[in-house]
Amino acid sequence: MMPTDVWFYLFWIACALFGATGVALFIVLHPAVDKEDTGNVQREYTAPSYARTAGFAIQTHPDSEILHPRRFWLVNDGTAEIEYVITPNHFARLRAAPSGTLDLPDDFLNDEYESIEEYDIDGILITQSQSPGRNGMLRWTRDGFDFVLLADQPEMNLLGGVATDFVQQSSAGWT
Repeated sequence: MMPTDVWFYLFWIACALFGATGVALFIVLHPAVDKEDTGNVQREYTAPSYARTAGFAIQTHPDSEILHPRRFWLVNDGTAEIEYVITPNHFARLRAAPSGTLDLPDDFLNDEYESIEEYDIDGILITQSQSPGRNGMLRWTRDGFDFVLLADQPEMNLLGGVATDFVQQSSAGWT
């Protein structure tokens, strides 16, 4: 065996190792993605205006001694969300999106609610869905936007008690 043959074999071994390393890095850095379930993408904003990404803003929303907005989010580039603390120690989320595009969390979609009521507030049809000790929500449509108020395990009268404030004081519009 000639010294040039050794370099020839070393060259091909090095090429094989380099190629295997490249393939391993590609697999590690680009994991398989299920296109049907990519999860939620949430971006936090300083105000409920999502003009650049979604083209709309929540123009008015409750802000009082009892209803305290804490954080503003855009979910999946199309659904606005405001996190609320409801005094004294309750938590709720107001979501809004153009009609027909509202993104609801799975744990609210899949619930079977014991109590589903429909009623009017200022001519707007409200659907209140709730079960004792489980999630509850209010849904309504106003001026081409769908709204939902989501509460994780609220007290039984919490949603009904804040419904008027949220329906009357929440509006969205195109920017």
